[in-house]
Amino acid sequence: MERIGIYYRVSTEKQDLESQKIAVEQWLRDLPPAKRPAIEPLVFTDEGISGKTLNRPGFQALLETAYARKIDTIVVYKLDRFSRDATTAINLLLNLDQAGVAFISVTQPVLNLGHENPFRRTMLAAFAEIAEIERETIVARVRAGLDAARKRGVKLGAPAKISDEKQQRAVALKAQGQSYKAIANTLNLSVGTVHKMIKLAEGEGIADAVESEKNLEL
Repeated sequence: MERIGIYYRVSTEKQDLESQKIAVEQWLRDLPPAKRPAIEPLVFTDEGISGKTLNRPGFQALLETAYARKIDTIVVYKLDRFSRDATTAINLLLNLDQAGVAFISVTQPVLNLGHENPFRRTMLAAFAEIAEIERETIVARVRAGLDAARKRGVKLGAPAKISDEKQQRAVALKAQGQSYKAIANTLNLSVGTVHKMIKLAEGEGIADAVESEKNLEL
């Protein structure tokens, strides 16, 4: 039996979660008996918070629970409840798949990354290609920002033995919405080292410039 985590979000406190809850509860009732969760689903909620930010208490708790493998499937009403940034959403879905966690949008079955979806592998491959293109674009921006900082005489001071390439990738992954822990795992670095690299980049305005340019394009 699958362990399910349900995520609800509304952007303003005036909006109501009820329509999301009705749709998700109906989806649960429609599941075949063998696929219904044996235990009560965990529910995570954010109210009055934009989907453009990942700094949402309920959302962060959901991801921590998922990456700790305390749930097998994340269920949402619609993908934009999860994230309104398409690139960020794609990277999150890829990370969840690597962690063995399925994703279900009850109103958008075509986006479901459950193991029953025959197009799952094709979708993941397409998502991965989009994410890689975006990563390369961001890395190029970071490299340009670092070069510009050096020309201004700024000492960038990345932690010892950390290459420019890893620093660029760290900033790029953060701009795509990945957590410090996920970046550390990807680059085989400590969380503290990743945090220091990102903060150094932010101090020089490089990370902010990358994020601003990215937001203008979306």
